[in-house]
Amino acid sequence: MEIHLVTYGCTANKADSLRMEQILTSLGHIFTDNLLSSDLVIVNTCTVTRTTERKVLKFINSLSKTGKRIVVAGCIPAAQFDLLNEIDCQTVTPSSLDDIVNVVDNNSTANFIRKTSPIVKGVTGICSISTGCVGNCTYCIVKQARGELVSRPLPEIVNEIASLLHQGAKEIQLTSQDTAAYGLDIGVRLPELLNAISRFDGDHMIRIGMMNPFTLLDILDDVIGTFGDPHIFKFLHLPVQSGSNSILAHMNRNYTVEDFENIVTKFRARYPGITISTDFITGYPAETDKDCQDTLRLLHKIKPQKVNITRYSSRPATKAAKEYDMPDWIKKERSRALTKEHHLINNTIFSKRVGENIRILTTEPGINNSTIGRDRNYTNIVVRERLPLGNWYNVRITEARKMYLIGKRIHL
Repeated sequence: MEIHLVTYGCTANKADSLRMEQILTSLGHIFTDNLLSSDLVIVNTCTVTRTTERKVLKFINSLSKTGKRIVVAGCIPAAQFDLLNEIDCQTVTPSSLDDIVNVVDNNSTANFIRKTSPIVKGVTGICSISTGCVGNCTYCIVKQARGELVSRPLPEIVNEIASLLHQGAKEIQLTSQDTAAYGLDIGVRLPELLNAISRFDGDHMIRIGMMNPFTLLDILDDVIGTFGDPHIFKFLHLPVQSGSNSILAHMNRNYTVEDFENIVTKFRARYPGITISTDFITGYPAETDKDCQDTLRLLHKIKPQKVNITRYSSRPATKAAKEYDMPDWIKKERSRALTKEHHLINNTIFSKRVGENIRILTTEPGINNSTIGRDRNYTNIVVRERLPLGNWYNVRITEARKMYLIGKRIHL
């Protein structure tokens, strides 16, 4: 059977899609990029915001009119199954991915499935280390979809990464709703996992996924130590969400602005060039103008190179959904202010790097015959020529953009 797979959302969703592809490919099915020629379409959904939810449902509804067989996976069937009541489809959820076998084939092949190998896309391998989380954020619907923390056994993860590397992966992405929470439920913590996977030889790199400040605090020094391994990208994704302690308390985030600043300060003291990535939510129900100014001040003070800014979106059955939802125009104004400040920060940071000679790992093809690579701080570097993926090259930074740098290959 020819299957077309569409994935929305985060890296964890991408890992789930790879898992489904892994299982179904092992059973002889073929995955195709051609929607029209496919016999079956799997849509792996995201519902983190209302905008994303609408986009996903619009696609599924248009797909249902074609008469194709549809399987809807991901967070919508897990958290908002009622949205699919009028759509002729089958479903699987993040907690029941292996059921994709029965949904597609109606066969029981569990013993065969366990022998499948993870899939490398290009030179990137995604490894999900856990699902769910230990938090209860007031605005988040993902908890309803993915539930409490369930960590994979450490040896299982190590074996999967060994398989990815054997298949030629050069970038390993560890993903989870919260990588810092890994192992809290099984008596192992993230530093032990990182130490175990850092023992592999080779010229590959490992990117550590998003960490909640709350779960990172008690293992902070150990995690900072593990980042010293040359295989680990000096990249820290640490979502703060707000620069106001009153808003963080209202969100039930379980840390303070000072905690966040302390974490960033300690990482930068050990790794001065580390890339800091963070997330902000603007227009949260209790957010005042002063709270927004506090967030702007934090952004200006921390100067992260990568920022994800999301306008608050009320999600069903969350605690925050009961609160006053301010007009969209206020959310947009606050979002624009943060975006403007972030662009100013990046212009300053990136312009200083023009003329710098660095090493990059090529990870994916770009547009217009270009190639995208990453330096050891996970900075996005575009080289305007087609280069083989998975190799290290010397480049000189020639131009700076808002979100990336442009480099030219050089010979040293």
